[in-house]
Amino acid sequence: MAIRYALLGLLTKGPHSGYDLHSIFKTQHIYFWNSTHSQVYQELNKMRDEELVTYETIVQEGSPNKKLYTITHKGEKRLIEWMMEEAIKPAKIKDEFLLRVSAFQAISVEEAITLLERILAREKAILAGTSQWQLEYYGEHTHPSYLEIGSYLTSEFGKRYAKMYVEWCEWALELLESYRV
Repeated sequence: MAIRYALLGLLTKGPHSGYDLHSIFKTQHIYFWNSTHSQVYQELNKMRDEELVTYETIVQEGSPNKKLYTITHKGEKRLIEWMMEEAIKPAKIKDEFLLRVSAFQAISVEEAITLLERILAREKAILAGTSQWQLEYYGEHTHPSYLEIGSYLTSEFGKRYAKMYVEWCEWALELLESYRV
């Protein structure tokens, strides 16, 4: 159900198509939430039925028509109620790689090092990509407009999370090196 509130929050910035909303998930929300294309559209349809959003059909030549979704007053009210009144659940980490790490004893030290090196490279690329995105989106400004504050704060979280992951991988690699025969 939280995808609903993520979508409503994005729509407070202005009208978006379902495609745009899914793209934002893939670029801006990647560190703390994920969704599939179909989840976005299913939730938009439910929210339309509940009058939390409306849409305008944009006719396009040479492309399928698109729906441009807008949050309603009822949708804004529900978003604010959720933000301010519902209990905030503890954060959950759901990281498939950490499941693999928890079973490192089943593979050789060399194999464990290989896996960690792959994840280290992935996280360095994510850190670089997020830093680049933030620079392109916000420029040198570290004090964006309030309309952009949510995206700025969450992208900064993403950078710091990736940096922590890089540091953890480097530490774990150093420890694993001590097990080499």
